Amino acid sequence: MADKKKKPFLPKEPTTPRRPVILKSERDNSNKEATKEKEKEKQPTIILKTREQSTPKDEIPQSPKISKTSNLEAEGPHPSKIVQNENKEKKTIEQKVSPPLKPMLEPVKLLDKHFVFNSGALEFLHDSSTNYLVVGIIGTQGVGKSTILNLIAQNKFDQNLCSEILNSHEAPEGVYETNVMANIENQSDNLDLIQPQEPKIDKNTLSKFKIQDIEQIERGVHCTKGIDMYITNDRVILLDCQALWSPSLIEDSMPPIKSKSSNEITVECLQIASFLMAICHVLIAVQDWFTDYNFIRYIQTAEMLKPSLSASNTISNQEGSESTAIGENQPHLLLLHNRCQLEDYTPESIKIMQDLYRKAFQKSSLQLNSGMYMYSDTNRNGLNVDSVCKSYNVETCGSPINMFLLPEVYEDYDNVDIYRGHPPFEQLAKRLRWMVLGVNRHQITNVPNLSERGWLQYCSKAWETIRKCTFFMEYERFLPY
Repeated sequence: MADKKKKPFLPKEPTTPRRPVILKSERDNSNKEATKEKEKEKQPTIILKTREQSTPKDEIPQSPKISKTSNLEAEGPHPSKIVQNENKEKKTIEQKVSPPLKPMLEPVKLLDKHFVFNSGALEFLHDSSTNYLVVGIIGTQGVGKSTILNLIAQNKFDQNLCSEILNSHEAPEGVYETNVMANIENQSDNLDLIQPQEPKIDKNTLSKFKIQDIEQIERGVHCTKGIDMYITNDRVILLDCQALWSPSLIEDSMPPIKSKSSNEITVECLQIASFLMAICHVLIAVQDWFTDYNFIRYIQTAEMLKPSLSASNTISNQEGSESTAIGENQPHLLLLHNRCQLEDYTPESIKIMQDLYRKAFQKSSLQLNSGMYMYSDTNRNGLNVDSVCKSYNVETCGSPINMFLLPEVYEDYDNVDIYRGHPPFEQLAKRLRWMVLGVNRHQITNVPNLSERGWLQYCSKAWETIRKCTFFMEYERFLPY
């Protein structure tokens, strides 16, 4: 043990602490990458030049996106674009070419017997046509309103129309029989000895509006109920009105239990007359004798009670201001006398009638000087073109107004040798139609170029305004019971 050499004791060297290895954080890398990407995404500044200094379109370099689309367009249009273009073309064609309208074979109701507006005539009206004429007619029961409209509706005068007028007031054969024969026929019908015959269908192609027959005349019943409308091929809208002041209107009421009073009937007739004044170009007032002062007062009252029906009031009144009388429809009033006799065609009678109407309507806004004269005024209208009424002139009859006379149709109407004191019925009917269709078609509402369908919409709003107008209710309060 002693032999072993002992190792010398050496002091330990001081050990330095090792520093920990610090790894780079990911934040620094991410920040550097973000700055690099931003520098890449930075677009170069583009300096705009004026048109004079700009390069032409051919030399402008196109982006790859634009070049791809241009190549696709060069190859051909996309199928989806073709379908869109075809749909657009179809829509434009449909807008330009209107569908064909249904031919009107018989009149339709504009107002039914319960005074409810009917928009069923919309399918017979054009959406683009503005060259149309609206002709309405008013009168008492049995004065020939439907007959006059049938004359205007005909393109050519037919002699068969005169025979239809005569036959309508004659009783058919076999109607008036004795009571014994009627009882025998009733008994035979009960025993089934006689087979019932099928009713004869009268295909009346000449008369568009139904004429009052002998049965209705004997019963005192009016023929037309409400307002009937018929449109001719010349786009003439004819409106046939029901009879005014007819006693049968009291029985023909909506509720079967309660009948209408005479004051209610009077107010409803005034509403119809005001309605026709608002929607018509020409209003024909028909009488079958010299003149009726009550009928003149009736026209004046309907004009007085007619509310303001301008386009700003009925269609759209955004400002809410009161509408003025500017632009209100003032129709051409034609005073027509039907079934005139020989003494009515003398120049003295015509002068008296014209002076009476001129004084009665001197404060009226209705147009009485529209050219619908029996004779022409050489000072204003030049020469008488057709020379139908040769014996009338301004010196003997005075200055003319819108007044016309139609004679009564007799059984020998086709006999030319008989002196009647007036031109033939055929020539007067032609002159009447020529005057009515040639009148000035003024603007009905403030809406310019109102189409036929727009006119029907205006009629609906005008009737709604007239029914709710308080003027007629106040007028009814002052009527005697």
